Amino acid sequence: MTEQEKIMGKVDQRRDEIIRRLSELIRIPSRTGEEGEAQAFVAGQYQDMGLEVDIWEPDVKELFARFPEVAQYPTHWQHDLILPYHHLPTYEELVRSEKMDILNYKNRPNVVGRWKGTGGGGRSLILNGHIDTVTVEPKEEWSHGPFGAEVREGKMFGRGTSDMKAGIISAMEAVRVLMESGVRLRGDVILESVVNEEHAGNGTLACIGRGITADAAILTEPSQNMVRLGNYGGVYWGIDITGNTKPPGARWVDQKQNGVSAIEKLPPVVSALLDLEKAQIQIPVDPFYSGKSPFAMVMGKVWGGSYETATAGKCFLKGCVYFGPDVGSVIHVMDSIRKVVVEASQKDPWLSEHRPDILFYHHDDSSRASLEESIVKTVLQASERVLGEKTSIVPGTAACDLRHFINQAKMPALTFGPGRSDQAHTVDEFIELEDLISNVKALALSIYDWCQ
Repeated sequence: MTEQEKIMGKVDQRRDEIIRRLSELIRIPSRTGEEGEAQAFVAGQYQDMGLEVDIWEPDVKELFARFPEVAQYPTHWQHDLILPYHHLPTYEELVRSEKMDILNYKNRPNVVGRWKGTGGGGRSLILNGHIDTVTVEPKEEWSHGPFGAEVREGKMFGRGTSDMKAGIISAMEAVRVLMESGVRLRGDVILESVVNEEHAGNGTLACIGRGITADAAILTEPSQNMVRLGNYGGVYWGIDITGNTKPPGARWVDQKQNGVSAIEKLPPVVSALLDLEKAQIQIPVDPFYSGKSPFAMVMGKVWGGSYETATAGKCFLKGCVYFGPDVGSVIHVMDSIRKVVVEASQKDPWLSEHRPDILFYHHDDSSRASLEESIVKTVLQASERVLGEKTSIVPGTAACDLRHFINQAKMPALTFGPGRSDQAHTVDEFIELEDLISNVKALALSIYDWCQ
């Protein structure tokens, strides 16, 4: 029996324990802003394994000083996306907002465990996952308790099962299996459980700012045991339009319009944004992204006005853009949105004098990864040994912390995790338990091969 076969057999022996450990973590709510208890659980596991454990709360001021173009305001699931900005968020604006009593990292630490290698030229590896989850609302629509970790027909249900507590457990258990198998590696293995990935990414950014890097990184975000390369960027935007509030009898004075509804001024703004999308989806893209739209303009919310009998004094439009690495930088996308709205406003007599306020609420940069990186080949080979078939390589079309490893730390990195991305943020979120066990095996073999 080969060493790899022994490792896979060890995972099978520990199957029930792996599932039990995931259920324990699912039963600890860790919505963004309330990660402390779940991180204490993770830290306890790392300590029991004998890892060198580093626990610290991200320093927001330091993040903005070190990473001014990508650092974000801390977020909380009960107060998400509440601080708009016109260009980039800044620490000074956060202080002026007087919301630092909510938007901070008190009792929200990162937890990092290091399994020291023996040295002698072995390559190091980071396995990264985020502990925070989105809210469970609308809670009344769940047919399984969101924190019950209920198992039915080979699936475990609960918030965070796919996104992405299973990924944290998978990485943890892969290392535990290797340690209990008596494996000695030359390279370090670093387990990262980070906070505030949802709507920020500051947890992973704080790890990089702390100098925690390696020869490669694997994010265990849900990918259904496929290798996902690169990620799309995202920009959350808002446009505030001003009107002039008047009742019906005062809307027209001497055949001159006096009451202007902000709602009736939406069409040129909407058309401008849709025209931007039409233009961007025509740009040439790398063959790897063939069939994937490089740019998606989503208009998600619109509201305004106070009475049916008065023209709306205000109207608000909110949405987001997701864009691939061929489109350009976050700054380019933000400038493009700003440009088309300004140009449309200049063509309208009212909007030219009452300029819409163009705001941003969050942004992620995109990243690109090469199929030729050694870590890609290592994970592919390990996964194919476990699954018995060729592993798919797919482009990453969602925003995630992968961007920080590739763009900020300049590290080769990929996504490879259990669970399904289409389960993220859904009612009755679940994971197929066989996906979890297969992922533990593939990660264990990847670590073994990479860090030898």
